[in-house]
Amino acid sequence: MIKYILTLCLASTLAFSLNLEGLLQSVKNDANKELQVEKQRLQEFIDNKNEQATLLSKSKKILSQEEAESEKLKKIIDANELLLEEKETELSTKAASLGQMFGSVRQSSSDFLTNFQNSLTASQDPLKEEIFTKFANSKKLPNLEELTLFWHSMLDEIIKSGNISQYETNVILNTGVKVNEEVTRVGLFAAVSNGKYLTYSNDMKSLVELAVQPSSNVLEDARVFEKSNTIENITVDPTRGTLFEMIENNPTILDRVNQGGIVGYVILALGGLGLLVALYKMIVLNISSIKIKSQIKNIDKPKTNNSLGKIADIFYKNVNDSINDLEIKIGEAILRETNNIKKGQSFVKLLAAVTPLLGLLGTVTGMIATFQAITLFGTGDPKLMAGGISTALITTVLGLITAIPLLFAYTYISSKSEELISILEEQSIGLLAKTLK
Repeated sequence: MIKYILTLCLASTLAFSLNLEGLLQSVKNDANKELQVEKQRLQEFIDNKNEQATLLSKSKKILSQEEAESEKLKKIIDANELLLEEKETELSTKAASLGQMFGSVRQSSSDFLTNFQNSLTASQDPLKEEIFTKFANSKKLPNLEELTLFWHSMLDEIIKSGNISQYETNVILNTGVKVNEEVTRVGLFAAVSNGKYLTYSNDMKSLVELAVQPSSNVLEDARVFEKSNTIENITVDPTRGTLFEMIENNPTILDRVNQGGIVGYVILALGGLGLLVALYKMIVLNISSIKIKSQIKNIDKPKTNNSLGKIADIFYKNVNDSINDLEIKIGEAILRETNNIKKGQSFVKLLAAVTPLLGLLGTVTGMIATFQAITLFGTGDPKLMAGGISTALITTVLGLITAIPLLFAYTYISSKSEELISILEEQSIGLLAKTLK
């Protein structure tokens, strides 16, 4: 057994020795190869040594040239920096002048934009608004081309402000309908279409028909001016629309009445009723006066279609009665006819007295509304108090307007009635005097 073990160990040792010898031989072979490579590289370096010296010389020469060029460029840069400082100083000086010009351009653009937006010429050339808006809101200096455009736009606007032009554009009628119509523009002072005056609305970017037009003769002149090829009369607004706006803001009689409210309507209703009653009484009294005067001429032939005739008829029918009975009967007839003649006078007198009181009532009501507005909102905005003040003043005016004619009517009716009653009394006394004979 020991023999086998020794044999195995000997065989293993022999095999390991053979492997070490192979490894050593392999290492030697690799070392020889690397040595050959190093020798070859060394030989190549030695062979290229002269070439490397030449390249080094060329590189030094190029470096020297570049350093000279760099020095030259440095001098140029220093000179350019000095020149740049001079130019910057000059630029600052000129930029200050350009800044003043730019401020002037912006200010002029803003002024022109404000005028243009409320001008009649905006309806003819709406693109100008973009130009003026651009310059008014610009944040940079305009160039020469932009300044020229601005100048030409201003010049064109000045020329159009003195021209009479006819062109087609959109017009908004009072009904709210937008139509395309031919418009005649007289500078900045008037624009008419189909005999109607127009104004420009910047909010709607269109011409708008005036809600309240001037008088009919002014509109007729405008209509003739549109159709004429020669110089004709036309009314213009030298304030560029302010006067026409005042026409719109000037309330009509109906607007004034509406400001009076319920009290105003009551005053007008009572005034109208009183005037109708007064007119009726005037007609009746005048007809009675004519009939009575006609009856006076024929007192012996009484007619029952008038007061005097009725009294005379009673007299002749009872002429044979005693004087006392006859006087009583005639007195009753006179009293009856007097009541008929004076019927309605008290009603007219009542209305003549009540309407001013109603006007005073409206005044007090309006002032109460005004004080309530002052209590709630203060006196900062006069428009909040205008409604109450309008009611207060208009009702007073309406009360006086209705009371004055009613008072005149009552005076006329009263005097006419007294005249007729006096005639009846005189004629009745004359009839009674006949019996005394």
